[in-house]
Amino acid sequence: MTKRFILLALVAILTIGVIHAQEIRCTQQTTLEELATYMDSTRSINPHVKLFYSNMVNNPTHSYRIEHLDLGFNGCTGRVDEQVVFANGIKRDNVFIFNEQGLLTQSIIQGSKGVKTEVNYTYSYDDVLGYALKQSKSNKRTTNYAPIYGEHGHRTALKGDNGTRQDFTYNERGQLTKRVITPAKGDKRTLLYQDGYIVREETGGKVLRYHYDFDTATGKKFLIAIKEMNGNDVVHERTFDYDIDTHGRYTRVAVTLDGKPQMTITRTYTR
Repeated sequence: MTKRFILLALVAILTIGVIHAQEIRCTQQTTLEELATYMDSTRSINPHVKLFYSNMVNNPTHSYRIEHLDLGFNGCTGRVDEQVVFANGIKRDNVFIFNEQGLLTQSIIQGSKGVKTEVNYTYSYDDVLGYALKQSKSNKRTTNYAPIYGEHGHRTALKGDNGTRQDFTYNERGQLTKRVITPAKGDKRTLLYQDGYIVREETGGKVLRYHYDFDTATGKKFLIAIKEMNGNDVVHERTFDYDIDTHGRYTRVAVTLDGKPQMTITRTYTR
């Protein structure tokens, strides 16, 4: 009986040790990789870690959320060099830099007239609520942002002092289901999400549906088509043929619009 008690006690100690080994303490230095590994490998997730992670990745500038030419960055960190080659041969070179938390800190995007616009981003930090976009700054404009949190600590809105606003809706599991982007001028944009991926977009009466392919090797979905709908009819269709690396990131994407080549995007990643 004594031996059995000692054995049970030893098992309990080892179990507690495993639980503690799985725990993660959220600090300003906690990386996206550490958080993502924890979220993927832990059955009983600490509510604080879940909130911290959710508020961080649901920033509109996070590499899980930022959209550029309709293609996300799949949670990358480090520098991304991107070249866009249009069907007529015109080339544009862009640069995106994400910190270790996957938050965009700088973008350099080349416009239609060859002019490059550099924007730098900074973030506020709270030990419980995590990161929130604080400021975006370029040579021509500085915008300051203020987050609004709901009763459970989820960020429910992000207001810019330029008149912009983004509102976030979550399901009962705390997953993002809708983001409404209200610009200072122009049409409101509504994005509907399922399992972290955009599935529908509504802007000024236009409806877009997003379609994905699931890659078993990386466990991620990759965009293969965006269809502009009029009721049940497809008005326009943009398709994507892509290559990905071992980390599940786009390295080459060929884009067609209504069956005609539109552009090719290549990306290289540097940690």
